[in-house]
Amino acid sequence: MLANISRIASGQFIAQLILVASLPYITRYYNPEEFGVFAVFSAITWILVVFSTGKAEFLIITMKSKDEAVVLTMGIMTMVLIFSFVITLITVFLLSDFLNSFFSKEFNYLPLLIGVTVLFIGGAQTLRYYATYLGNFSGHGIAATVNAISMVSISLGYAIFIGGDSLPIGLILGQTIGQFFSFLVFLFYTDIIQMITLKKLKMSSLTVFSQIQKIPILLTTHLASSLSSRIPTLIMSAVGGMSAAGIFAMAERAVGAPTGAFGQAVGQVARHRYRKVYEVDNGNTSLPRKIIKSTFFFVIFGYGLLIVLADWLVPLVLGEQWRVAIVFVQIIAVMELFNFMFYSVEDITIIRDNFSYRMWTQIAQLIFLLTLYVVVNITNILSNIELALGLICFARILFVVYDLNRTWRGIQKN
Repeated sequence: MLANISRIASGQFIAQLILVASLPYITRYYNPEEFGVFAVFSAITWILVVFSTGKAEFLIITMKSKDEAVVLTMGIMTMVLIFSFVITLITVFLLSDFLNSFFSKEFNYLPLLIGVTVLFIGGAQTLRYYATYLGNFSGHGIAATVNAISMVSISLGYAIFIGGDSLPIGLILGQTIGQFFSFLVFLFYTDIIQMITLKKLKMSSLTVFSQIQKIPILLTTHLASSLSSRIPTLIMSAVGGMSAAGIFAMAERAVGAPTGAFGQAVGQVARHRYRKVYEVDNGNTSLPRKIIKSTFFFVIFGYGLLIVLADWLVPLVLGEQWRVAIVFVQIIAVMELFNFMFYSVEDITIIRDNFSYRMWTQIAQLIFLLTLYVVVNITNILSNIELALGLICFARILFVVYDLNRTWRGIQKN
C-alpha cells in the first residue's frame, strides 16, 4: 500500500512543487480581477463536468469484473463526448452574448473553450478512476506533473508574449491544455483503447443505465459539493469586494490544491485496497480507521506548521502585496486539515453502497452557504471578512467531521 501511495504522491509532490514555485510569477502577471474571471470560468466548467458524467465514474471501482469496468468507462466517456458537443452548440447559438456580458469582457471562442474543457476534464476524470480500478497508479503522478507543467508554462507564456485585455484566456488555456495532456497520459497508462469493440460500445449505454438508480444520488451530492466550493468566492466578493475574492481564491489555491492532490492520492490507493478487503469482509472497519488515524497525525503536524509559519511564508511565496492573505491562509489551513482526512477515505462509503447521507449533508451545507450569500448581499450584518471566511470554513468542517464519524463507525446500508 505504501509503495502505491508513493507512486502517486511522488508525482503529486512534483506537480504541487511546480505550481507553488510558479505562484510568485503568476501573481505578478495576473491581478485579482483576472483571477476572478478564470475562477468563474472554472466554476462553470467543473459544474458542467458533474452533469456530463453524472459522477458515474465513482462506480467504476465497484464493478465485479474488468469487462464491466471497461464497458462502464466507455459509456461514461461517450456521455461526456455527447454532452460537450451539445453544450458547445447551446453556448454558441444561445448564450454567447450572455457569457461575454457576464464576464464583463468579450472573449473569442469562449463557447468552444467551455465545451473542450468539459470534454478533457470529464475524460481525464473517468480514465483516472479506470486506472485506479486496474491498479495502475504510476499514471496518476505523471498526469499530475504533466498537467502542472502545461498550466504554468501556458499561463505564463500567454501573459509574457501575448497579454492584452484578454489576459484571463491564458489561465483558461493553461487549464484546458493541462487537462488534455492528463487525458493522454491516462490513455497511455490504461488499456481502454485496446479494449474497445463494437459489442462493448453497444453494451456501454445499457451498463450506464443499469447503474441509473445510483447516479441521481451521486449527481446531487457532487453537484451540491461543486456549488458549495464555488459560492464562497461570491460571498467574499459581496463582503469585501473583488480584492477580497481574489485574495481568497489565491489562498485557497495555495493551500487547497495541495490538500486535494495529496489527500486524493492516498484516497486512490485506499479505495483500491478497501475494495479487495470489502469483497472478503464487508463489515471491515480496521483499514478505514488505520487510514484516518495515520492521516490525523500527519495533518496536525503539517498544517500546524503552515499556520505558524504563514507570516513568513505568504510574503515570501506570493510577494509583499499579498501579505493581506496571511489570515486567509491560516483560516483555510484549519479547514483543509479536516479535508485531507476526508479525501483519504472519501470513496469507502461508495464501495459500501451507503452514501445517500452525503447527499443530504451536502445539500444542507449548500443551503447554509446560499443563505449566507443572500444575507451579505441584502444586509450589512456581516461586514467582517475574516468572520465570513470563518463561517464558510466552519460549515465545511462540520460536514467532514460527520462524514468521518460514519466512515469510522462502519455504518452499513439500511
